[in-house]
Amino acid sequence: MRLLPFLRPAPTSTDPRRPDAVPGRPPVWLRRVRRHRRLLAAVLAGIVVWSVVATVSPPEPPTTRVVVASRDLAAGTTVRPADVSTTDRTTTLVSSDAASTPESVVGRTVVSSVHVGEILRTRDVLDSPLLHDLGPGAVATPVRVGDGGAVALLRVGDRVDVIAAGESNGAATASVVAAGVRVLVVPARGTGGDSGLFGSSADVTGSDGLLVVLATTMPQAIEIARASLRGRLSFVLRSG
Repeated sequence: MRLLPFLRPAPTSTDPRRPDAVPGRPPVWLRRVRRHRRLLAAVLAGIVVWSVVATVSPPEPPTTRVVVASRDLAAGTTVRPADVSTTDRTTTLVSSDAASTPESVVGRTVVSSVHVGEILRTRDVLDSPLLHDLGPGAVATPVRVGDGGAVALLRVGDRVDVIAAGESNGAATASVVAAGVRVLVVPARGTGGDSGLFGSSADVTGSDGLLVVLATTMPQAIEIARASLRGRLSFVLRSG
């Protein structure tokens, strides 16, 4: 039995002969696009926003590979390979005397305390044969001396007594806090005393004096640290 033309079922998209031939009906791909138009619009909007942000965002600042402390390093500590590691830091925040390889600091003696994560600089470590010659127990102790003229008299290897001046019950006091200690490092003899100590850019000046490094025992280093909190330090030269 033949049906009238208007009663015949319209071909569907599953018809292998005419999958998309329904009169007046959009193609399958267009219907799919319309069905997911909100999702597509959100994706396109995200792409546009990402492109704008990528265009206006400043580039990543340049970095420099530096050596940092893997743990707290006290003054007098000999740096071991496990004590340091390397990382990248923003170049503008890195000083010119920052250590760039572990080999440049391993085996050297820490002059001033370095906290974990801090960059090690050449001014922070010392490779002095004199310190090694003094044997075990000797530590490098940084001391701020207020009299710059007196510091200018010092030479590496000199033996000095460190004197602490202060006040007690309204009266001036002075006492020897470290006797017969050797001088390891003194400021440069140039103007301002800001070069030649631990590197070309080492800052050895300060509002409270010039930095001198002495070879002391740990008890002497502790006494010097305590005395520096109570008053100013000076020294007298010893013979021999």
